[in-house]
Amino acid sequence: MHKQARQDIIKTILNSYAVETQGQLVDLLADAGVQVTQATVSRDIKDMQLVKVPVANGRYRYSLPPAQQASPTEKLERTLRGVYASIDVLDKFVNLQLVPGSGPAVATLLAAQTDGRIFAMIPADASILIICRSDVAAEQLADTLQDMVG
Repeated sequence: MHKQARQDIIKTILNSYAVETQGQLVDLLADAGVQVTQATVSRDIKDMQLVKVPVANGRYRYSLPPAQQASPTEKLERTLRGVYASIDVLDKFVNLQLVPGSGPAVATLLAAQTDGRIFAMIPADASILIICRSDVAAEQLADTLQDMVG
């Protein structure tokens, strides 16, 4: 089994069980049909940057790092819901109005989407001017962003 497939299974296990030890993770992987050594699990834990978080009675369990718990799209949606003011489209341009101070952060999250409809962005303190590749792309992007905020 490839490392990425195994690590995807580990993510699923961590989202389903309170895994406290490497040995427990080895056993849960075996239950899922993945035979590994504790050394392999140890390397996966390091590679995936898993962290130990507190649970009841002073015990700890493995967890994904906070940055890996939400996809880039989920981060963008969550952020937009909190800072969105309005959106307007003119030809190939989308003007996204936001609360003051949030423009650069939202532009960074948008750039992480690698959306082919976007040609360039000009972020400001409380807005982002998004230049799209076509009029149709601008309308589609505006609809997508509007759907994210509800």
